[in-house]
Amino acid sequence: MTVSQGESRYGNPEPQIALRFSKGTNYRVVKAALHKLAAEIELATPASERWCVNTEDFNESGRVYLELADATPADAARGMAMLKKLVAVS
Repeated sequence: MTVSQGESRYGNPEPQIALRFSKGTNYRVVKAALHKLAAEIELATPASERWCVNTEDFNESGRVYLELADATPADAARGMAMLKKLVAVS
């Protein structure tokens, strides 16, 4: 599990958590792990935040990322702080 600051195709910051699995991991396992992590992020998100939690899956990997409504540096910093806190607790 890796927390990093990604970037959308429009150049907006996207705080994200990337997951990698061993070769041959069934796609259902990947998708289930992404959905579980996305649910944990949704539950940890304060009601005042205006971002969407999204998932993206690949072969044996995937990511959960925050699509920031305003994409300001302050939004990105709050998102990164929350994701880092969640990973530290896991």
